Amino acid sequence: MEIQVNAQTPEHPAIGPHVLAVDDDPLIRQMIADYLGKHDLRVTVVEDGRAMNEILAKEVVDLIVLDLKLRTEDGMNLARQLRDESAIPIIMLTGRNDEADRVMGLELGADDYVTKPFSPRELLARI
Repeated sequence: MEIQVNAQTPEHPAIGPHVLAVDDDPLIRQMIADYLGKHDLRVTVVEDGRAMNEILAKEVVDLIVLDLKLRTEDGMNLARQLRDESAIPIIMLTGRNDEADRVMGLELGADDYVTKPFSPRELLARI
């Protein structure tokens, strides 16, 4: 399922940076879309790597917020794939909060690492 907030249209050209959030929790996807959308960011939220790759194939994305623990795939593998293919900034957003996971995420190329539960305001500041 894909949700877009503040999508670019002919009547409304680019609003702000395009953030793609990948999280399998529908409540978190909705919270991210609502909060970031209220702050003039263009937001697309999807639930898995397949949907993420579909968006990346057809749209310009300025930043990816990536959950590491998805139902169908490992976010670390997705981060590795993203880093191998592009330089799009990645913020990892995850319930994994031990030092080994944080360090591994950053070593894989993440630009930042935010643990759940999280404050949408803090996420916006990091973006």
